[in-house]
Amino acid sequence: MPTVLLLDTSLSMSRPVPSSDSSENHTRLTIASAAINTFLDYLSVHAKLEYVSLVTFSSSYEVSIPFTREYDNIRAKLPLLEEGDKTCIEAALLGVNQLILNEWGYQTPVQIVLVTDGTFGAGPIRRNQIIQALPLPPTFPVRISILPIVTPNDHSLQQAMPLYQKIIDLASNQNCSMGNILRGAIYCPDQLNVPGAITAMSRLCEQQYQEFWCSLKCGQLEARVQLFPAPQPASHEGLSATYTISHQLHVIGFLSQQDLGTPIALSKHLIIPQAQSNNSNNNRENFGSKTPTKEGSSTDGSTDEDNISDPSKVPNFCVLLHGALKVEGMAAVVQLGSDWWGTVSAWCEASRARRSCLLLSVLRPGASAAPWLGALDQLGPIDETATNPETFPVRSWRSYSGGGSGCAWARPHALLADVQKVLRHARKLPDKTQHLYKELNRLRRAAISLGFSELLTCVGSALERECAALGGSAPPECSLQLAHAAAALRDPRTALDIKHTLQPLAPEFTVASMSH
Repeated sequence: MPTVLLLDTSLSMSRPVPSSDSSENHTRLTIASAAINTFLDYLSVHAKLEYVSLVTFSSSYEVSIPFTREYDNIRAKLPLLEEGDKTCIEAALLGVNQLILNEWGYQTPVQIVLVTDGTFGAGPIRRNQIIQALPLPPTFPVRISILPIVTPNDHSLQQAMPLYQKIIDLASNQNCSMGNILRGAIYCPDQLNVPGAITAMSRLCEQQYQEFWCSLKCGQLEARVQLFPAPQPASHEGLSATYTISHQLHVIGFLSQQDLGTPIALSKHLIIPQAQSNNSNNNRENFGSKTPTKEGSSTDGSTDEDNISDPSKVPNFCVLLHGALKVEGMAAVVQLGSDWWGTVSAWCEASRARRSCLLLSVLRPGASAAPWLGALDQLGPIDETATNPETFPVRSWRSYSGGGSGCAWARPHALLADVQKVLRHARKLPDKTQHLYKELNRLRRAAISLGFSELLTCVGSALERECAALGGSAPPECSLQLAHAAAALRDPRTALDIKHTLQPLAPEFTVASMSH
């Protein structure tokens, strides 16, 4: 979960802080820098893979350090920051939105840590103007935490508190609508000094950047692993229940990547194995094998001591699973909790380091998270397909009649183009009848796969409008086919059945209808 450090560098941050120690000449900016260094120290120990960006703002924003894992670059930049003019939170959040969308897109959960001095302008009028101008709710899941460098009883903070709470609430409400439960908070120091800011930042780190450890189990093989970033509770669409990932993940089966496809994932997490114990006897008990000795080496235990000192020579279930999935081109289906599943696949980082790791994709709660696979709680061994084909209802997209290339709706214009293609065929009936139903089936499968059932209702209404707009010179078959297609899209018996294929009216039926 990438993090943006949003640091206020306005003139008010340069105000000196009174101190009983005459040797300490701190400003709010230097106190904020000390808190950020504490934050980076915490990540260096507990979340080394976290990407962090430093964004400074006053009346405008500046990306001082792009997303990086080299935290020393941020530490080196802090003493070199220049002061700006006035505080403008709305411009800062707008800049952060652009940065995140350019770097991570719409689906990656992000954390924003806003470090400011609790001033935004005087009076409720200014606060209302800021709320109206805020680029919230965001189009991506985000958790916003705020660290005001000010004492809790400061008058400026009391004025700013409603604004800060509104920012957190707007972001949290959007997260709930996306199925993620991410909730920020305000962490105010008890005292306006370096120790007080460090304590507040430490409290933020402990609550928002907790490590998540669990066990990954497959049969009798098991490994202690860390999920990074830590998974968050999720909500089921249409239900008030929340789902929490269990601390024991069970691999319940394997699928080829082609059959699995790309189901929607609420979040993705690296699976990092825990360092094995230094006890070589325990290693042999866990994996049931002895360490082979090289030719000419002694068997008095020296080889075991070498293996203990080199973690790469210690057997680990995660390494075995990664190699198997990568070679076979498969993914593992994992039980995350009650009525909740995910997939584990081999993944290689797209960077110079080229780190290889296991990647956990958390699917939406419920057995229908991947509709083309059928109910996930009814999948069974592939050997049973000979006697009971419905046990493992996996089919390739190419096997459906009326098939074609899949729909890619990464941008709104792509969806609009597919809908317009359907309407163009509808206006050229009856010559384009087969083309119309082919595009309708393609659009319908994609909408069901994505859980976008509202699209089918809208397309059905569009076809009805096309039917009503037909002129008197149009063949009667056109109106019959359009009405049939609109009704088929809304048929409750097959509305969400991805295996069902829409068929045009038979020529005999249309002729009989026209004769009547």
